[in-house]
Amino acid sequence: MSGSANVPPFWAADPDAVAGEYVLGTLPLEERAAFAEALDQDASLRATVLAWETRLGRLTDMIAAVPPEPRVWIGIEARIASQTVLRSQARKEASAGEARILQLERELQRWRLGASIAGALAASLAVWTAVGPLPATRDAQYVAVVDRGGALPALIVRVDLDSGTVQVRSLAAEAPPDRSLELWYVTTGAAPRSLGLVTNATARIPVPVALSADVKGVKLAVSVEPKGGSPTGAPTGPVIYSGQLMRD
Repeated sequence: MSGSANVPPFWAADPDAVAGEYVLGTLPLEERAAFAEALDQDASLRATVLAWETRLGRLTDMIAAVPPEPRVWIGIEARIASQTVLRSQARKEASAGEARILQLERELQRWRLGASIAGALAASLAVWTAVGPLPATRDAQYVAVVDRGGALPALIVRVDLDSGTVQVRSLAAEAPPDRSLELWYVTTGAAPRSLGLVTNATARIPVPVALSADVKGVKLAVSVEPKGGSPTGAPTGPVIYSGQLMRD
């Protein structure tokens, strides 16, 4: 276990973010080993890692495996060995006054976690688009990444006018306790219309007539609603995610 009895482990401040780094493989070698050891003794950490594996597994499902060339593994092993030596030397020379620097490094890595996931999402979305079956009419395909102002994407929404379906893939959308998330679309000059509740699974629904008739420039939004959805047929709570449909 990392650290002494008086010093909390490096993941104590934000175990969820560190678990995400562990699943993505971005933790430094020594920290990854310490975290892996902790998993054997901490059920809550194992549950957090499983949640990240489930969440990010949806991305890997869209990517075909590509085996690396032998020279790639040689380069990786060389870099790991070099970084291990450098980190070992740095830890021996570290003093109490440098603790704050190490903390800032951890905070920077947590910020990079969101960027890493966003990058993985972008790559997966590109592969999903590239390797999928070509539609009869490319103008009939639209896609939107629904997020919170550039933060971690919450949903991918794909509209296929040829098949008449809307596919909603949930990635990181999280509803507050005792509340539901509801997805809305807004066409030109019209009030928001519901596309249904956001769940953890991938949903396929028929394309609404209004959306099919005026899909270009449609905006999407996710609002927080009472359990089961809006009682009025219109958004009643705050909008926490948004995005715009674009031609695929």
